[in-house]
Amino acid sequence: MLSESERRTLDEIEHRLAVEEPALASALVEGRPLHPVVHYALAGVFGGLGVLLLVLGVVGPALASIGFGSLLMLLRGYTWR
Repeated sequence: MLSESERRTLDEIEHRLAVEEPALASALVEGRPLHPVVHYALAGVFGGLGVLLLVLGVVGPALASIGFGSLLMLLRGYTWR
């Protein structure tokens, strides 16, 4: 649980964010996900990077990159069906 001073500080930060960046503040409050194109672009970049790293012979980071691209697609709800 937050103390009273921490709660005031948090309220002040929220207020400043709402004043300075209203679009960002509303997106954070509503919990809107990223645009689908962003997910697909990131997945493509990480997949391509993984393939490039595999060609160069750097197996560990290549698998991590491909795995992250796959994770992005799974979080987006993409299925193979």
